[in-house]
Amino acid sequence: MHSRQLISIVAFAVFASRAMFDHPLITAQETPVTEDRSDGAGLHFFETKIRPVLVQHCYECHAADSKILRGGLQLDSRDATLKGGDSGPALVAGKPEASLLIQALKHESLAMPPDSKLPDQTIADFEEWIRLGAPDPREQTKAARLKPVDWDAAKKHWAFQPIGDPIPPATSKPAWIQSPIDQFVAHRLEHEGLTPAAPADKRTLIRRATFDLTGLPPTVDEVNAFLADSAPDSFARVLDRLLASARYGERWGRHWLDLVRYATSNGADENHGLPNAWRYRDWVVRMINQDLPMDQFIVQQMAGDLLPVPSDEQQAGDILTATGMLVIGPKMLAEQDKEKMIIDIVDEQVDTVGRTMLGLTMGCARCHDHKFDPIAARDYYAMAGIFYSTQSMANRDFVSQWMERPLPSQEITAARAEHQKKIDAAKQELEQLKSPADDEFIKQKKAVLEQLEKEMPQFSMVMATQESQPQDLPIHLRGNHLKPGPEKIPRGMPTILTSVAAAPEISATASGRLEFAQWLVARENPLTARVLMNRVWMWHFGKPLMKSPSNWGLQSEPPSHPELLDWLARSLMKNGWSLKSMHRTIMLSSVYQMSSRSNPEYQERDPENRLLYRQNRRRLEAEPVRDSILFVGGGLDETMGNMAGGVDANRRAIYLPVDRAALYEMFSTFDYVETANHIEQRPVTTVPNQALFLMNSTMVYEQSRRLIEQLPTTDPSVPVQDLAPVVSTIFEKLYSRQPSAEEISRCIAFLEQSEQAFASTTDVRERRLQAWSALCRTLIAANDFIFVD
Repeated sequence: MHSRQLISIVAFAVFASRAMFDHPLITAQETPVTEDRSDGAGLHFFETKIRPVLVQHCYECHAADSKILRGGLQLDSRDATLKGGDSGPALVAGKPEASLLIQALKHESLAMPPDSKLPDQTIADFEEWIRLGAPDPREQTKAARLKPVDWDAAKKHWAFQPIGDPIPPATSKPAWIQSPIDQFVAHRLEHEGLTPAAPADKRTLIRRATFDLTGLPPTVDEVNAFLADSAPDSFARVLDRLLASARYGERWGRHWLDLVRYATSNGADENHGLPNAWRYRDWVVRMINQDLPMDQFIVQQMAGDLLPVPSDEQQAGDILTATGMLVIGPKMLAEQDKEKMIIDIVDEQVDTVGRTMLGLTMGCARCHDHKFDPIAARDYYAMAGIFYSTQSMANRDFVSQWMERPLPSQEITAARAEHQKKIDAAKQELEQLKSPADDEFIKQKKAVLEQLEKEMPQFSMVMATQESQPQDLPIHLRGNHLKPGPEKIPRGMPTILTSVAAAPEISATASGRLEFAQWLVARENPLTARVLMNRVWMWHFGKPLMKSPSNWGLQSEPPSHPELLDWLARSLMKNGWSLKSMHRTIMLSSVYQMSSRSNPEYQERDPENRLLYRQNRRRLEAEPVRDSILFVGGGLDETMGNMAGGVDANRRAIYLPVDRAALYEMFSTFDYVETANHIEQRPVTTVPNQALFLMNSTMVYEQSRRLIEQLPTTDPSVPVQDLAPVVSTIFEKLYSRQPSAEEISRCIAFLEQSEQAFASTTDVRERRLQAWSALCRTLIAANDFIFVD
């Protein structure tokens, strides 16, 4: 188990502040202290100890000839090294302790090389070199420049190869193997001379699994039932229960909504509310709960309106609602160059679909061929033509309106037909009244008619797309729609991928959206299944197998376990693209069930746990933090669907408004800050505002009080020292574990001091409630509540 300590809010805030400011500040104005570069001994030291290391470990990313210059830092000349990069000068000659380079080599503020730290002796050599004044004969600085993309070499890029079907390798630890996943990981660990961490205890495991699949903590009864169940399949049955819960779709639906930039307001220039965006969100939640195969899940969002219309009314409405994914993005509604508005919307759709489905930054090729990846401007405009031929805007008015379509309803259709009869009858009666003496009567009948027309039953509307006039687009020079190129580019898919997954023919009378959607999920497509399973792995482990989940281009690093990633992608397809099946496959593995406890020796060798010798400890995102506070206090309203009344509602966070121009403060405090663009992975920051929120928000106050009022804490005749069992109950509710003897002792001491602090409260029961509520707030503010081991 991790060290368990109750951290006071003051200590937390001080720690967070020091973490940001304790590093030495190095500015460009500091004057380096240098020695004479002609010093023979110093130059010999550089040539024998320093240059070989720079060439071997640094020049790949930090030289003029680097494929891409990382951090703006060149290390292939003296002047460039002293100048430094985006973070400031790399070194201060004569002062190794003040040099960013040394901090990076020690993996302190930065990490160079990123995958593993250099030997201590090598780092000591760099410290000595800087202490000597950093003697360096490399006088000439070469300007870094981008090399043209080598398309022949790009075709060999690992991500563009067909998805393999690897056989899980043999391992010397058969007793540890519960899943083929374990074979891939054990094989790699054995090769590196490492052994996997011990299994997590059952309390940790059920808390991890429950948060992973539902975004909520387990109840005390659920934990106790799991502890009491000694059957070999006890954890598998826990997973079945969690996957059958309606809470599952809310948790995993929220992951998907990050990718497709879901919000309930437009943002941009006219931040109008999107009153029907929630219908798309509810569709996502329902489809995830129903385990709609992920290939159909993708196709319906891309082109549900082009699929055969099901006879079932609900299903017919669902495939239409799914296309809201293409409509919910931000738009410049008041842009008066309406052609620019449309092409900017298309650009936003290309970017979202490219990064979400393919893991490619297609949007970078709007103005020119992609600088780093084999994506030509022709590829961009071939794909853009598909979306340009799709209508997602209803009009081009001064303030334009996005596309909405009616949901099919036989009941409303019939009601409208009956109501139309009343309107027709009123019109007929009005036409027969032509005498001037009937003016007042005519006026009354007109009012009746107007009221009838207003009362016409209305269809429910959804944000959705429909086909437009198919058009090929020319390349827009520098991305400017006013400067079209001479040639129109046929609608199609990225060329670099069609050599692996052949592109279907697009009819001249169709947008190509359905063909594109079906191509995305073709078994031959090298990216879609890989990209999806890399994300699923990330949402279970906190870190993906391939580091950049939405950028699989030439700058991406290979996966830590490429054969495992291919096996997962193949398994997804073999199992009918069932997401629930892949949850079971991953979570029943020994790899998933390992403890997250770190091994100091392994941490030194593998600081990022890329080899997967243990689980990763993870901080919860904003939504499960908020929902858990309401859940443990008994205040969570678990009503599903539709819109919550406001951000103060006690509904699950997924149902709250997401205003792009005025985001709920709690969301932004806990790193949900980007609502207008695709989010590949939530960032994790540690700032004092987070602790201050947990200690001071009205919600935390209310739910802490609710929790305490459920427990036998207020009888003043019972000494605080005798209430240790109540402390244990609170720990079980908040942390799913029992407290240590030391923690009980510290809690009792806290309560005694708190009762003294609240001495001005004359009501003894109220004073005790206040003390216990303060304890509960302190425990909610501790890492144990917002982290999952």
